[in-house]
Amino acid sequence: MKAELDERYLTVLNIVVENFINYKEAVGSRVLIKRYNLPFSAATMRNIMSDLEEMGYLKHSYISSGKIPTELGYKVYVQHLLEKKRKSLKPRLKQIDNINLSTIEDFVSDISNILSNSCGLISMVSSPNIFKLKLKDISLIKIGSNKLLCAVIAEPSVVETKIIEVAKDYSESELNDIVQFLSENYKGWELEKIQEDLENSLSKSRQECDLIFKKLKEKSKALYFSGVQNLLKEREFYEDYEQLNKILDVIEKRKHVSEIVDLILKNDEKILIGNDIPNEKLKGMSLIAQPYYLDNVKLGFVGVLGPMNLNYENVIYTLDLLSKKIEKLFKQGR
Repeated sequence: MKAELDERYLTVLNIVVENFINYKEAVGSRVLIKRYNLPFSAATMRNIMSDLEEMGYLKHSYISSGKIPTELGYKVYVQHLLEKKRKSLKPRLKQIDNINLSTIEDFVSDISNILSNSCGLISMVSSPNIFKLKLKDISLIKIGSNKLLCAVIAEPSVVETKIIEVAKDYSESELNDIVQFLSENYKGWELEKIQEDLENSLSKSRQECDLIFKKLKEKSKALYFSGVQNLLKEREFYEDYEQLNKILDVIEKRKHVSEIVDLILKNDEKILIGNDIPNEKLKGMSLIAQPYYLDNVKLGFVGVLGPMNLNYENVIYTLDLLSKKIEKLFKQGR
């Protein structure tokens, strides 16, 4: 933050940000005073707004004489002003009560759709990292030359199915031996610990299992998007097709988002605004995420991607509620 702001300046910054979030328009001091019943004269309001502009928190709108928040202004709003807001906001997420822990793909896809519909933004939901869970059962089915359908059941009854390509053309008998070996030696182990143990082994059977586990882990870092069409409701995107295409390109090429996923899961970054997002094509956006856990183990995250003038209060509370409901579903699945 460039400079400490006193209560008056924080109040005005808060009002300007909320006005732009709620009305999507830049207005002058007189409108703001009347709209929010502020105890300032128009001259005082103009002076404060001018000072905030000089300090880098506000800027002139291109289409009016009013001022709008800068990236720094949004960051101050999120960091310092949401702490004082009411905690009574209750987002509507009734659909999640009907979701069951079946396959990971269906579960995460449903969560993603619920989130995008609730917030009116692009939802980003990472699949739970099954390698942080304990092995309950596993099956390997040959579906073609050098192709296997791998189905893993992890506690609490989370099913992940992946098609993996392997170098060897296994027979049905060999696959049955591998499944039996894993069940007899590793049932109840955390999948990550299983892989570590397999990597340190010299036995042929364990090395074959290790190769399969490595292929499975490569396929397990899934990220689901929903609500891309919501961007078309925002003026800055439907009037700027170049920016819209950049965003769509990032979403289409999922590998571009892997660094964002890593940042959220490893460093616990929850609110990324503008240049904080480690992808050049998303610099004009905001990303808010909330990790979800099982027994204090971080499994994944739910998040939204949208314009910088998104409704931070609603999104933050929605993600918090949704992550808690996901955690509850995992615990009930035991």
